[in-house]
Amino acid sequence: MMGIGVNAQHPDEGEFHGKLEDAACASWCTSGGRLTPLMIKVCGSDGEIRRIDNIHVITAEKKYYCGIPAWEYECSAAPDGRELRFRLYYYPETCMWKIEYRTD
Repeated sequence: MMGIGVNAQHPDEGEFHGKLEDAACASWCTSGGRLTPLMIKVCGSDGEIRRIDNIHVITAEKKYYCGIPAWEYECSAAPDGRELRFRLYYYPETCMWKIEYRTD
């Protein structure tokens, strides 16, 4: 066998264990195909639509969760003057965005 086929696939993160919520996202796509989130809207627990803009993307990385490709964006923003840290996930196969709020 001598290593044939080793690392032939992309690494998989396994199952996702965080709490994901639906998000609508306005984004910019460069001519090279790089996607950058600019503003998101999410529905709060009270049913209000909340807008988060001036997003600062800290990292962007393509990952696979159970074989499903997703772009993971580590982000921060300061709505209402307080820092909010979150991850955005973009699923290119379904063109859907999800958000996971960070508590650490």
